[in-house]
Amino acid sequence: MGRTIQILSVLLLTWAYTQAQIDSNTNSIAETTETVDSTETTETTEYGPINMVVDQLSNMAVNISDQTSTQLQANIERTLTSILDDLEELTTNAMAEMSIAIDDTNQVLLGNPECNAAWNLQDFTLNVTDELRGCTEQLSNMIATYRGEGQQALANVQSFVQQMAQLPIVCQSQQMGVALAPMGISFDNSNSCFLRGIAVINQGLAEAMHNASLLLVRTRRLAQNELARSQQCSNALVAQVTEYLRVQRANCS
Repeated sequence: MGRTIQILSVLLLTWAYTQAQIDSNTNSIAETTETVDSTETTETTEYGPINMVVDQLSNMAVNISDQTSTQLQANIERTLTSILDDLEELTTNAMAEMSIAIDDTNQVLLGNPECNAAWNLQDFTLNVTDELRGCTEQLSNMIATYRGEGQQALANVQSFVQQMAQLPIVCQSQQMGVALAPMGISFDNSNSCFLRGIAVINQGLAEAMHNASLLLVRTRRLAQNELARSQQCSNALVAQVTEYLRVQRANCS
């Protein structure tokens, strides 16, 4: 996020340097334009160096912001993958431990049907699976919520990157006042429009990145808490199921 906040300062420094370079060459430009048609002079001054600088500054800002957006997307996906891996490991280990006891008990009861005539391997396994799913239900719901919030956080950041890329064109359009009014930007010309637009967009981008960072921190903390609770519930379920099955086998021996 610090890199994002630096966008505006980099742009302003670059802009100031370029303006100084343009001003230092004003005399030589004036002498040259005396022998050039006035229309060509206007086009060179208005659409030449200044327009090129604005494009360069915009590209610089977009590149930095786009890299920040890409890093955010990677962090969001990495966090989601980590939580999903933990959930899968928890359920896999629990089912593996119970499956051994279930298979052993099934062999004993099938060989001695009089021990428990109501025994049904498929039904019992489904019931155990449902109970285990209940242990991880809150964690699963948290994952689903995080998917949506992560996508929204990324979309918010990417929208500012898109605004930054479109800003030079918007500032040069005849309807730029209408387009920028919702952002609260006033301007004297397209150049000041660009600088003020960058300032507003950069502030919004920094806020969006801050909110995304808070989401990542909050999600990781919640995931740890929910994973611990799910693990405790799973351990209790495994102990209960294996003990029940042990008793079933003992009664049939």
